[in-house]
Amino acid sequence: MSLWCKFLALAALAAPILALNASKDTFPDAQKYLVNQTLPGIPFKVPHSWAGNMPISGRKNETRELFFWLWTPTGDVGHDDITIWLNGGPGCSSLEGALSETGPITLPKSPKDVATPNPYSWTNLSHVLFIETPVGVGFTKGKPNIRNERQHAKEFYGFLQQFFQTFKELQGKRLWLTGESYAGMYIPYMAHEIYSHPRNASGINLHGIGINDPSFTTDFFGEEAPAYEFMKKNQHIIGLNNSAMAQIRDVAKKQGLLSYVKDNLHYPPQGPLRVPSQYSTRRSVWQTGYVLANSTNQCFSVYEIKPNCTLDYDALGMPLNAMEASKKNFLNAHPDLKKALHVNPDTVWKECTDKPVFATKHGLDHSESPDRTVLPGVIEKSQRSVIQHGTWDYVLIANGSALAIQNMTWGGKMGFQTAPHTPIRFDGKVHGTFHEERGLTFALVDRAGHMIPQFKPKASFKLQQYLLGQITQSNLSQW
Repeated sequence: MSLWCKFLALAALAAPILALNASKDTFPDAQKYLVNQTLPGIPFKVPHSWAGNMPISGRKNETRELFFWLWTPTGDVGHDDITIWLNGGPGCSSLEGALSETGPITLPKSPKDVATPNPYSWTNLSHVLFIETPVGVGFTKGKPNIRNERQHAKEFYGFLQQFFQTFKELQGKRLWLTGESYAGMYIPYMAHEIYSHPRNASGINLHGIGINDPSFTTDFFGEEAPAYEFMKKNQHIIGLNNSAMAQIRDVAKKQGLLSYVKDNLHYPPQGPLRVPSQYSTRRSVWQTGYVLANSTNQCFSVYEIKPNCTLDYDALGMPLNAMEASKKNFLNAHPDLKKALHVNPDTVWKECTDKPVFATKHGLDHSESPDRTVLPGVIEKSQRSVIQHGTWDYVLIANGSALAIQNMTWGGKMGFQTAPHTPIRFDGKVHGTFHEERGLTFALVDRAGHMIPQFKPKASFKLQQYLLGQITQSNLSQW
């Protein structure tokens, strides 16, 4: 057995045991947030944690509050690191991450199952802080009033100031912002806001970011430009017949996107990428592919394209084939659990809100994409930044992220000079590739869907170790 396999085997066995060990953290000013280690609906003792609502400012009349759930490290590493995890949407709860991806609890995967400990919980690596944001999501309180990501970032920074005033013992520890999907829009703006203040102001010591399958670029790059190539490459996995592919090809040809990836994804880049003159937002290659995939394959999911007919159950009320979140979910079925987390047990929680979280016309976020604004500066100021993408994700497509990176300038150069080719290895097999230049690492995780920690937890765990600096680049390609 390889060293990596041995480590993961030990982690899988040790995580539930470590969770019972006494925490080194006491947080005397945060006793009202302390959560009992025995939780309703969870058939095992959980690690030490703190949860509840906290205002986004120190104003006496502040009515807006975010909900958080803080977990302390259960292993021997990461006691000087804090990982913040955010889910996206916009409008989706980070409790999805806490209870099905990166937290110490994995909720049941069918109505007949029970919750189990997560052997690949990031609490094995650091403190982990799950935050529901912005106001309007989950257990948050108050009326949403932000109009863009810069305002969202200021709201989030205000919350962090209040958090570190309460959890003083965490001040100055290395902070890492992580998340997936639309959090790829949130996090660069949040990091930019944090870096605009003196380092260690309010104890906030940001070191870097990690964004998974992120919405950090335009819809053109993230969805439209790579959609035809994606459908062509994965035609047989998705179950598209030749007639459907011909229809997708026809739209791609009209949009000038038939060979866009082949013609434009170069290492090093050959200059700024351009949108084809015939491209129109009135047509969509991505949408055409989505409609045809659903009509020819009842098991198709944009979140994970592999043949999978077990899409109709999610303990949090939003299975992969659902169009909206349900009130019938694990949290609402266990009001005593909500009470244990210091929220009103009568609060109706939904994984993703059906109400706008931006106070704009139609509730839309009109912020410019981070790759065009704040992300280059964030990379330059960070100790390490990681963008990772699952190759079986159709919500946002991996080669879309690659195109955006090659069209972005940071550290004095445009894009990567070398294509990602170094293998990500564990269990004696290759599970993806990665590349690093000028502080940015881009990782492609083979056969992973939109939620990498859920679909490929071992790969996610190892990449998180790398982000935190607990393993090196050479370690990523070993074991």
